[in-house]
Amino acid sequence: MPFFVALISSPLKTHFKFPIRLLNLSIINRSLTSLVSENNVRSLNSAIREFSVSGLSEKVLDIYVTLRLSGFKPDNFTFPFVLKACGHLNTLKDGQAVHTHILKVGFETDVYVANSLIDMYAKCECLEEAENVFDKMPERNLTSYYSLVSGYKRNGFVYEALELCDFMRILGLKHDRVGLKIIFPLCALSQCLKLGESIHAYAIASNLSSDLGVKTAILDMYAKCGMLEAAREIFDGILVKDVVVWNAMMSGYLGTKKPEKVLQLLREMCLERVPLSLVTVLLVLQACADLAALNQGKFTHGHIIKLGLESNAKVEGLLIDMYSKCGSLNSASKVFNSISGGNVNSWSAMISGLGMHGYGRASLMVFFGMMKRNIEPDWVTFLCILASSSHCGLVKEGEKFFDYMSRGFGIEPRMEHYTCMVDLLGRAGHIEEALRFIQGMPIEADASVWGAFLGGCKIHGKTDEGQSLEREIVNLGPRTGDCYVLLSSFNAEKGNWDGVMKTRGLMRERTVKKTPGCSLIQVNG
Repeated sequence: MPFFVALISSPLKTHFKFPIRLLNLSIINRSLTSLVSENNVRSLNSAIREFSVSGLSEKVLDIYVTLRLSGFKPDNFTFPFVLKACGHLNTLKDGQAVHTHILKVGFETDVYVANSLIDMYAKCECLEEAENVFDKMPERNLTSYYSLVSGYKRNGFVYEALELCDFMRILGLKHDRVGLKIIFPLCALSQCLKLGESIHAYAIASNLSSDLGVKTAILDMYAKCGMLEAAREIFDGILVKDVVVWNAMMSGYLGTKKPEKVLQLLREMCLERVPLSLVTVLLVLQACADLAALNQGKFTHGHIIKLGLESNAKVEGLLIDMYSKCGSLNSASKVFNSISGGNVNSWSAMISGLGMHGYGRASLMVFFGMMKRNIEPDWVTFLCILASSSHCGLVKEGEKFFDYMSRGFGIEPRMEHYTCMVDLLGRAGHIEEALRFIQGMPIEADASVWGAFLGGCKIHGKTDEGQSLEREIVNLGPRTGDCYVLLSSFNAEKGNWDGVMKTRGLMRERTVKKTPGCSLIQVNG
């Protein structure tokens, strides 16, 4: 009987707590068998490392299971690769089983093993265990701190991550290139521009700002903090730009509502013969959708086919969305129908596209078709179906889907869902019902919800209802001009020019600008 088959069928299996996986015997070959029989730890680690570097995480765990059954004794270099595989696959139970093994063989105090444990638990969304491992470490290095900082960031605890970075500063630890690439994105996420600027100064003083990865992180931070001139200055100063640098600048323009700049950068990329990546394609498709640039969208679609990315779930969804927003519903349908089975992104995009073109009933049928194929909707899907119901005046259907979202799928409504519901009721003229809905919300309504309510009042001439809530809405301090413009128009319709001046004064005081109206015309493609 072959060596590995004998191991799997041996009585040891019944006493081994690690989940037994279906082994691919063509991967685990004879050379590995001989290494086990020789107990050649160093060579076995090299073999496992090759699988890990190749991204074959399942195979890493398969080998680990087999080695354990063979009585092989791993060392402190074996476990980091195995834990990395657990984190990559998000298999917490497997990671916990490996942790138990580590405790048995006494490697829990090894700094490299402990760092890998922190990273694994963070990737498996088990931060409490990651913190426990960190707290129990007798010795820590920079990687220990960065592993936990990255874990906080990955799980949405941005300020906790920044606090830990500040604690590192108090301890006198100096950031290296790896740390800077973690910290600058944190500054961007938290919009802490001053902190980002001070760390930028540190990077320059420490001679770390010449690293391309660090430069890209700084560029991205400035762009996401709205400092496009500073970001562009860094971008222009990079003589040899890789695709990540181009993507960072594109992302900055897209995030500040400058999609035309994204397409301009795309043309420059093509002239410099920089190969497009998946991220580039996603950014360009979104820019085409925002500009309703159909010809550019078709050109990008051609690039996607050449790159072999047309079957990517995110690309499929954005292609449908782009064609829908460019007015080519037929092209959107063709993309959707070409997808075998589909995924939640593509179905949600098709629901949205049909809704924005006034085919509300058809969008509902697409949703039910999605259910028949056992594709579970997410919060975005329900947002699309509610928006579709709102645009098409399907009040009863929208109310049923809003209820179905939480009762049927356990999805808690977000502010966007509440806004859609108020918009649905307001557009249909159910102003009093919309107000009762807002008052019954379990969370405080923000400016977007009140903006939707005021929009409904405006459509149906219910200026008194809108004006009666003026003080409450103004106290929220909305940062967009939509609410103020609507309130101002209500006062103007009533001839209350003092009220108009007061509202405009508030806009100046709070530096709120009216969103300018615009029309897009595509000339010569």
